[in-house]
Amino acid sequence: MSHLDKNAITEVERLTKEANSILSPSVRPGQLLLVRGLDGTPCTFRIPLDVQDTALFDLASLKAKADHEAAEYVQAAYVSDDQAILVCEDGDHRWTATLKLPLHPLYQYVQAWKKPTGYSQKQLVRLLRTELHDHIDPSLANTFASLKFTNNQETAVQVRPLSNALDSRIRQQVAQDNGQDAPETITLRGPVYDIVEGRETEYEFTVYVEYDHDSSQFILQTVHGDLREAQEQAIQNLIVDLTLHADSRWPVLYGLPK
Repeated sequence: MSHLDKNAITEVERLTKEANSILSPSVRPGQLLLVRGLDGTPCTFRIPLDVQDTALFDLASLKAKADHEAAEYVQAAYVSDDQAILVCEDGDHRWTATLKLPLHPLYQYVQAWKKPTGYSQKQLVRLLRTELHDHIDPSLANTFASLKFTNNQETAVQVRPLSNALDSRIRQQVAQDNGQDAPETITLRGPVYDIVEGRETEYEFTVYVEYDHDSSQFILQTVHGDLREAQEQAIQNLIVDLTLHADSRWPVLYGLPK
């Protein structure tokens, strides 16, 4: 076992004190420091900012928050698919105001129908009469409710493989009963985002309808392009609204802050 002499102990104490000198009360949030890593290699380290966040629930509040802050502190407003964030910073601190962008219940349905989704006749009629009542032609629910399926060979429902709509015999039967054709598609109109400002604008979604005789279900599937176009337009509307309000005082960007 080796022993350290007095000089070696003094040198170890000196090096220890120098190594601890980085712990300084004058270090500021956001400051970039040059430090030495465990292997002795110099590297940089940034002190994290003191970050605070405020949750908001409508676009008007986000605008009011931006107006309340000093213009030089507002870095930017960022809009993404599910939130809008106002970022402010004064060098030592960063604070944000976040407006979540929840999807409207209608959009959640049509988004879920990107994949073929089955409903029994009773389930579909109930859905059309309740949750989707304000987003469809009022007569549509009654049209589906009037469909009658039997095991009679002449009226039994036979669906063509990979058919894109209801079999023609279903439409003929409905036409006989109601004087109109059974719809091959369902057209829904409604907003993308479930915030006050988002509910003001409605978009159109086309949903194709098939009937699976084996499972006695209607199969619904949304046109994918309608979903993409509606969300892109809804986001663009928010960006335009915020940009007009900012009036060149700060940028409004499509993205996320670092």
